[in-house]
Amino acid sequence: MYRLELVRLADESRLPCVVTLRDIEEDDICELRLDRQDAPPLVFRSPVDFEDTLIELRKELERQGLLLLCNRYRRNAFVSSMARQMSTGLSCYLVSPGKPVDPKKLADSLGPAPREDVVLAEEGAKYIDEWIAGFDDD
Repeated sequence: MYRLELVRLADESRLPCVVTLRDIEEDDICELRLDRQDAPPLVFRSPVDFEDTLIELRKELERQGLLLLCNRYRRNAFVSSMARQMSTGLSCYLVSPGKPVDPKKLADSLGPAPREDVVLAEEGAKYIDEWIAGFDDD
């Protein structure tokens, strides 16, 4: 169970929330549930891994004008296929421009993150695309 905060994009107000993960072994399903006060729970399931559920959660939260302050939604969060396999999609690397992935910068995807580091999915994807493109000159 992760106790995190949501931020309303309209006014930057904070809302506490709880994210719960469940691995439904008999069906090989990864389930993510987000609970917050005064709203129905958000539940996402995937037969692949928790990264899939985090992607869907982010889409829904952004549709509602919310950001979840967690490592996976940081501007510089990169999820490699190996990290997905080794952590069931619950780890990401925090990368820096011009530098390759550093195994020491592996982070819990649902660990708390500061507001200034968390961005919309589109901005995060642009940052990672530019980070990857920075290696094309080699």
